[in-house]
Amino acid sequence: MNRTVTVAIALAGLALGTGAVIWLGAGHVIEAALQIGWLGLVYVVSWQLAVYVLLGVAWWVLCPSVRLWTVIWARLVREGGQTCLPFSEIGGLVFGARALMLGGVDFARAAASSIVDVVAEGIGLAPFLLFGLITLLARKPGPSVTLPLSIGLGILLLSGGTAFLFRRQLAKLLRVGTSRLLKPWVKDAPKLADELQQTAEDLLHQYRKVATSSFIHLLCWCGGGANVWIAYHLLGAKPSVGEALAIESMLSTVLAIGLLVPAGLGVQELTYVGIGGIFGIPAHLSFALSLIRRARDIIIGAPALLVWQALEARQLRKQLR
Repeated sequence: MNRTVTVAIALAGLALGTGAVIWLGAGHVIEAALQIGWLGLVYVVSWQLAVYVLLGVAWWVLCPSVRLWTVIWARLVREGGQTCLPFSEIGGLVFGARALMLGGVDFARAAASSIVDVVAEGIGLAPFLLFGLITLLARKPGPSVTLPLSIGLGILLLSGGTAFLFRRQLAKLLRVGTSRLLKPWVKDAPKLADELQQTAEDLLHQYRKVATSSFIHLLCWCGGGANVWIAYHLLGAKPSVGEALAIESMLSTVLAIGLLVPAGLGVQELTYVGIGGIFGIPAHLSFALSLIRRARDIIIGAPALLVWQALEARQLRKQLR
């Protein structure tokens, strides 16, 4: 019962947090709509929603036995946790896996597929980041900009390559960490941790699935850049498609380095303004773009979180009966 009460309190806190995001984020939504019009905001949100659906497909490739729409919904929950609530990327990953479990997926497959999906996302991000850096270097912005971005990109590529080469050891570390994390809550925590390790290793060795998922993720990264192009044009700026992709690429680099910053607060705004300026885009338009992005994330992420929390509450009521 104590565990159930703790979960109930946690869910209540999440619900209050989501409600606060919706309440406080209403200002972002209204301001974004004033910048590009309600119809323009619909364009941006619809395009990004299509990208999220494709991201769900990339995850589903790794666990095709699960219903596609269940995985897409879990992906929306993950994005909502990452962009709307102060839990950073890691919190969103946990929320997405839990949403998948509510759809009938066992713990090991939900958690392992989530982790491997992040690996595939990183593989797909690598060429996107390289394209952005090359496009930026063509502008010759100076070492104060290119040096930190180049170092950051190098760290990301080195980290990703190391994680892939030592994936078996990484899976073992995952098992140990999961066992310790679940031990106070679950009686058979060691067994679940062993299942998670085995499932993660199996998925990581299915190279065709990982490669397919990575390619879909690359398309999604490009789709996000195309959304930046749409938003800038609605604001009156006229970057080329390549420049918009480069701006989104550099933002992705910075956000990946600062992944522990919840929702990229402050980082997103400064990066859009700084990188946008290199391509001749006025600072106020890049700042407005950041507001549009946050409004878009709230419109898509908050409802997904609310549905997830409602399902969790229903599951909790069943346990209390």
